Amino acid sequence: MDKKYSVSAIVKAVVIVSLILIWVLPLCGVFVNSFRPFSNAASSGWWHALSEHKFTMDNYRAMVSQRKFLQGFKNSVFITFPTVFFVLFFSSIAAYALFFTSVPHRKKLYEYIAALIIIPAEITLAPTLIILKSVHLQNTFPGIWMSHTAATLPFGIFLLGAFMSSIPKELIYAAKIDGAGIFKTYLRIVLPLSASSMVSLAIFDFLWVWNDLLRALIVIPDSQYRPLTAVLANAGGGYGEHITVQAAGAMLLLLPPLIFFLCTQRAFESGAIAGAVKG
Repeated sequence: MDKKYSVSAIVKAVVIVSLILIWVLPLCGVFVNSFRPFSNAASSGWWHALSEHKFTMDNYRAMVSQRKFLQGFKNSVFITFPTVFFVLFFSSIAAYALFFTSVPHRKKLYEYIAALIIIPAEITLAPTLIILKSVHLQNTFPGIWMSHTAATLPFGIFLLGAFMSSIPKELIYAAKIDGAGIFKTYLRIVLPLSASSMVSLAIFDFLWVWNDLLRALIVIPDSQYRPLTAVLANAGGGYGEHITVQAAGAMLLLLPPLIFFLCTQRAFESGAIAGAVKG
């Protein structure tokens, strides 16, 4: 029995390590190439970097000095943070209404909304573009906010709803007896208790919106308003003559989500554990 268990544990460890390497190695390649001269990166694989002993910060200087990079970074910030706020706001209100108010057919509505998660986001791009064009919101920040928010709401409502459903109803009844209205109960009781799950949703949405490229290219065709992902997509040059600069930009693109996740890691872990236990 012990032998079988040890063999099973070894197989699992090998599979896990293999999956980690498959995910990490391309990232290592981008990281190493971001410090290599273009001539070296174009003539040899990134794994030859240690034997070449040629590293430079010129790629990062070239990327940061570009006006398009700075503008793209500002656009990404201006697109991501409002979108995360809208998703948290509307998802929490909708989940609260579906579980703690007298909305007709609440359970059915929740099930229908949760079912929307299985619809690929790419399918919604064409009708989204038609709607935004009809109301003259294509190529605007409000248009991309609405597009991202609408795409994330089903998941947000599902996640927060699964957590809010576990909040004891006695707390809500006690608040009503004490004279608290719907909005006061939402602000004073439901939101504080749902803080960890809202942080989890904020992290997911931050990563999705910050790293988005396809929706940005479709909704914002004008390069003046495009986020950093769209800027980097065109930073490699027509024939890849700037791939090392593009690699440096990709590493800079990773920093904000990484910092955001590290700052909220504890809340994310508690929210994930609570959702697993209570769901």
